[in-house]
Amino acid sequence: MPAFGVSGERFMDHIRLSPRLQMVADFVPPCACAADIGTDHGYLPVWLLQNGVIQSAIAADIHAGPLANARQSAAAYDLEERFRFVRADGLQFSGAQAADVITIAGMGGETICAILAAAPWLQQQGKQLVLQPQSKVPELTDWLWHNGFTIEDAALCRDAGKRYLALRVLGQTAAQTYTVEQLLLRRRDPLLPEHLKEEIRRQTRARAGMAHAKQTPTAELAVINAQLSRLQACLKEVQTWQS
Repeated sequence: MPAFGVSGERFMDHIRLSPRLQMVADFVPPCACAADIGTDHGYLPVWLLQNGVIQSAIAADIHAGPLANARQSAAAYDLEERFRFVRADGLQFSGAQAADVITIAGMGGETICAILAAAPWLQQQGKQLVLQPQSKVPELTDWLWHNGFTIEDAALCRDAGKRYLALRVLGQTAAQTYTVEQLLLRRRDPLLPEHLKEEIRRQTRARAGMAHAKQTPTAELAVINAQLSRLQACLKEVQTWQS
């Protein structure tokens, strides 16, 4: 039956995702149930259901308006019976633990950290997560590393002129861990050079700010220098397979 896609175009059968949401969808493994936190219009779970990636979906949002939009999307594609709609703050609702995979896309990194910190069962059960932060990306990745989560894979895309990062995360500590840049290097992500240059600029500014401070902790400066060295080495490696 005719329905409307993410930009208002009419489609007969399948919804079409933006590049940012498609990147998130590509990280979701086949499973019985996925919970989309901050679902907004519900486009992501609709796509996952239509393409047979998941069997059922939980669409959760803190606001009533987005949930109403998600219901409308589900109805447009005749998928209402496979959805559960929940108004809640993050993962603070009954039945959240029933989801095999948790997706959180389009929120700031600090907000994502707060949602994960308030749900310790994510690690107790080793849940799979797909995260797409809109801002504060370094803060999110640092928090994940220091709080027992493992970043298993990472990808970049460009959508409407802006670069976005998606992370596939496991709620437990792995024997071997990789940085986001190492994961992007492993998949030879075409946007990695751009990402590395921006991170190098950010770390260089941070080091310059420390240099102007009256008292700069030696340990903090050493960490930034180590990170800069790692990023620059990664950029050199990228340049070898670009040439």
